[in-house]
Amino acid sequence: MNSRILDLGCGKNKIIGSIGLDNVPLDNVDILHDLLDTPYPLESDSFDKIFLRNVLEHFLIDDINKILSECYRLLSSNGNLIITIPHAFSVAAYTDITHKSYFTFNSGKFFDRTHPQSFYKKEHKHNFKLVEIDCKTCWFDWKGRVLRKFDAIFSKLANIQLSKALKNIRKPSLADRIVKKRSFQFVEIKWNFKKVI
Repeated sequence: MNSRILDLGCGKNKIIGSIGLDNVPLDNVDILHDLLDTPYPLESDSFDKIFLRNVLEHFLIDDINKILSECYRLLSSNGNLIITIPHAFSVAAYTDITHKSYFTFNSGKFFDRTHPQSFYKKEHKHNFKLVEIDCKTCWFDWKGRVLRKFDAIFSKLANIQLSKALKNIRKPSLADRIVKKRSFQFVEIKWNFKKVI
């Protein structure tokens, strides 16, 4: 396995070219291992990029910090940790009954040790800098072909509006308020963290 990309909790949809780790023996899983059983059977500093896609919402904060600390160990110097999670105000966040934690766009700042909102720095065994916040939107979950086209248009417009709101540093909660006001089916938050030595 020469890949420098790790997909933690990969499930059925492993990122192409990555090593997939999950606790369920699916076809795409390369390493069968529980995310809470640390350390993972992988060498330190061995990955340039780690993905946690729609995984962290299934854990509580102590376990999330444990997973993030293990990601920090596995990432190479200046490596990236990409996390995607459902926004707390989108319908999909509450559809899955196994979700234990809920997040807004600004929740990622609590995992950035350089940010004033990272109050619990002593609790962290990791040092990440949040370098980007982005999102992907699905406004409706329509199944019909014609209605899916409308959804694609509405979702694209919503994404443009949310991306613009995320860049508005004078109104840091604007994007969260937009999601709360509208009845989006699914807003996926994307945080890009850089490992800091």
